[in-house]
Amino acid sequence: MPKDVTSLLKTAIRLIEKYGREVTLIRFDQTPADGLKPWAGPADPRATPDETVTIPAAFVEPTSLSSMGITTVDDDLLKRLDKVCLIAPAVGSSYDLSTFNEIIDDGTNHKIFRVSTLKPGNTVLLYIVMVAKK
Repeated sequence: MPKDVTSLLKTAIRLIEKYGREVTLIRFDQTPADGLKPWAGPADPRATPDETVTIPAAFVEPTSLSSMGITTVDDDLLKRLDKVCLIAPAVGSSYDLSTFNEIIDDGTNHKIFRVSTLKPGNTVLLYIVMVAKK
């Protein structure tokens, strides 16, 4: 395995930009509406998200997960999934897509069900974002 995977990351970014489309990922606001009742959570976590990231994503069928090396795919998981997005983080980026709650694709919000990573060494090459059916 190469020690420097930057060239692999650049290839992943180039291919996803070429064959994918832009999506926006949202991390909900976690600040409680009432500081005296933190268990109640935020009033509207989507109104002022903690963070948003707009990035290209390529889409594959949920049934193709096992061919990508994700071996924990069972029929129950496949029934829950609507889409699977492949996202390569920008070189030098510091965000962690596993902390995001929703993905906006073509104006429609979808709940992020699970995020897996392809991470040789310390570099994330690919996020595999599994999006749940509504």
